[in-house]
Amino acid sequence: MTSKNSPTYALGQFLDRILRHAIDIHQQGRIYPNGSYFLREFHDYIQRHQRFSATTKFVTITISNFYHLVPHNLMINALSDFFLNYYNLPRIENIHYTKILQLTKLFLYNNRFYYDGKIYRLNKGGPTTSRFTETLANIYLLGMENNCLINHRSMQNEFYGRYQNQIFFTWNQSLNELEEILHQMKLQYNHLDFHISIEKQLTFLDIYLENRHGFLYSRVHHEQNRQRYTLPYTSNENSIRIHSHWLRSSLIRAVRYCTAVEDFHYERIYLEMSYLANGYSYEFIKKHLQHFFLQFGAKEFQQFVLDQGLYEKFRHRLFNFMSEQRQHIQKKQESFKKNRRFHLSYIYDNISSKSKFNKQLRVILSDSVKIKNATFENSKLQLDITTKHQYSLNALLSHQRPSHPILNEMI
Repeated sequence: MTSKNSPTYALGQFLDRILRHAIDIHQQGRIYPNGSYFLREFHDYIQRHQRFSATTKFVTITISNFYHLVPHNLMINALSDFFLNYYNLPRIENIHYTKILQLTKLFLYNNRFYYDGKIYRLNKGGPTTSRFTETLANIYLLGMENNCLINHRSMQNEFYGRYQNQIFFTWNQSLNELEEILHQMKLQYNHLDFHISIEKQLTFLDIYLENRHGFLYSRVHHEQNRQRYTLPYTSNENSIRIHSHWLRSSLIRAVRYCTAVEDFHYERIYLEMSYLANGYSYEFIKKHLQHFFLQFGAKEFQQFVLDQGLYEKFRHRLFNFMSEQRQHIQKKQESFKKNRRFHLSYIYDNISSKSKFNKQLRVILSDSVKIKNATFENSKLQLDITTKHQYSLNALLSHQRPSHPILNEMI
């Protein structure tokens, strides 16, 4: 079955873990995890190649059946071609590629789902809840991109990238030549549902892009059919903490997306109004804005400064911060994999001081947890302590499994 507790879901997680890194290597620089990475690479391309002019057009291709691209036998053939034509090594993590193909068949041919009193089997693609389905789709599209787009002689100096089912590239040649390329792509891959746009202004991901006489203009795009001034929904979590993080990440996104300082201030006002409309105080917003501008050395923008030169330096700092974020996340993930880091949460009653409690908790753990007669401090274990609020009796009384082996020894 396609539930997260099913054997096929666990098998998909295993296959995704060993295959995702391999596909990322071959598509490095062409697949973007979010709009910030996309914009950074786009700006770098413009500075390096100097090919962005007043006549440059944007092309987007959306593949609507991304998760159900082709029958399973064609997906297996695409995975086999990937190993033979791209990966060029017989094994991944000591597993021969023929075994990986067999396990992938087991995953694809045994996904079932229940609907309206009947059990169905997927004939194309896989469950959208499995990351492995996305990885298989990326492997299949790798062949389509190389055959029809990337390796075409007219595409050699164009900017190209993709986010899941959305392809974006620039075009500086004649429209007749572009239409011929797209026509051949549709003929060769007529089983894919393509939606194509060729414009000087369009939206890609959550970014509005425009070619303004040879200058790349961008800002945050808000969907017209979505309710405005809303915050992310939270359930059984500390909504204040989550919304605090979301405000900071939204401000970072606004700086990276908005090329004009005026657009950044408009987006900042939009965020402030969203928090006020959802019951947060002006003091809460002011405190987080001050912390944000102080962290990135831009105190002057608290007063709605409209200096475009200063803003460009501010944006540059925020784009550089992406590398720092990536390194921090990688170190954190490695620590969790090696059991050198673990997460611990407790119910916070808003009475005692969190910082004082956290300090005392660390002291207690340091004295109590023993690993080969050494405290966790000496063993360089890292502890993430967070608070949580319980909004239901079930959540309050439920017993959570410890996140680290050493915590099992204390129970």
